Amino acid sequence: MNLLQYTSKEMFSSTELIRKSKMVFDKLSDEEIEKAVILRDGKPSFMLLDFDRYESIIEEYEKLKKENKKLKEKKKTTELRTEQNTSSEPTVLKQPKEDAISSDELENALAQIEQLDISLDKKNESIKKQEALKDFWE
Repeated sequence: MNLLQYTSKEMFSSTELIRKSKMVFDKLSDEEIEKAVILRDGKPSFMLLDFDRYESIIEEYEKLKKENKKLKEKKKTTELRTEQNTSSEPTVLKQPKEDAISSDELENALAQIEQLDISLDKKNESIKKQEALKDFWE
């Protein structure tokens, strides 16, 4: 059965349904037709089904919905297991080796740092002087 496909004997206009509703219902209950497609302005608008058929469709839908939910849960658990397997491997943290620095090297490094700071101060002063000239000429 395909509810999306219908034949001309299953199509009824809304006017025809009003005038011949008993005939349409009898065809459905006698299983002459599987469904009745009701047209409004020539376009499919509603569908009538036998209630037993409707219930079987809903039961099938609920069963498929549960199966889909179980599959999703199973997929999640397998993903979690693979993540746990990869993350459970012990990680070895390598600590960097500390190199011993002599006191002479430390003093030389500090002296070089002090020279850098001085040169930065001189650059800041020259920038300030240039800004002062800009103000004068503007």
